[in-house]
Amino acid sequence: MKKFEDLMKVSNEIENISVEDAKKKLNDPNVQFIDVRDKSSFEKGTIGNAIHLERGLLEFFLAEGSPLENQFFKNNPDKEYVVFCGLGGQSTLSTKTMKEMGLKNVKNMAGGYKEWIEKK
Repeated sequence: MKKFEDLMKVSNEIENISVEDAKKKLNDPNVQFIDVRDKSSFEKGTIGNAIHLERGLLEFFLAEGSPLENQFFKNNPDKEYVVFCGLGGQSTLSTKTMKEMGLKNVKNMAGGYKEWIEKK
């Protein structure tokens, strides 16, 4: 079985940004925040106008021709996407998946929503 630290080495294959850098992008119309936490966490609070794409269904939201395909990505190929979760683990894996699914400008917000709230 793969160890957690081996799984998280994916972090070296993606671009990570700090919460401070993410906060600077919050009002940029060329940046879209993506919340990959579960629905109940999203409903309790999120960042700005973040789109909710639960981690467990991410590939279905991104795959062309999927019944759950989210047209936002097809219609906005040049946007920068900042992905976050609660602490940073799920968003790390999600960022890697999004890159593999064909999105070019995807960044993981290290520290997640918890750090975002702490640094308000």
